[in-house]
Amino acid sequence: MQRASELRALQQLHAQLSQALEQADWTRIGEIDALIRACLQLLAGLPTLSDEVLEAKKQLRQLHGQARIACAEECERVRRLLLTHLEYAEGRSAYMRVDLYQAGR
Repeated sequence: MQRASELRALQQLHAQLSQALEQADWTRIGEIDALIRACLQLLAGLPTLSDEVLEAKKQLRQLHGQARIACAEECERVRRLLLTHLEYAEGRSAYMRVDLYQAGR
């Protein structure tokens, strides 16, 4: 990553993550997460970072933290939804067993 592009790369990742988060695009958030990881690995290999880059990195870290919380909340929502479907399936199964039992008499 060229020195002039460090700040731009972080700002672009921030904008992309912000947009994906607003749209609740979980797939895109995962893709951006991988890009963030690659970018941070490249930055870690540099001897120094400018104050502007450090500030952009801090802002990206804060937004990334918000994205992690949003993803955890979405996981919990989906977990509850799946549990609800499972409960309905168990109810249907119980009715079917009763119906089969009564038909077998």
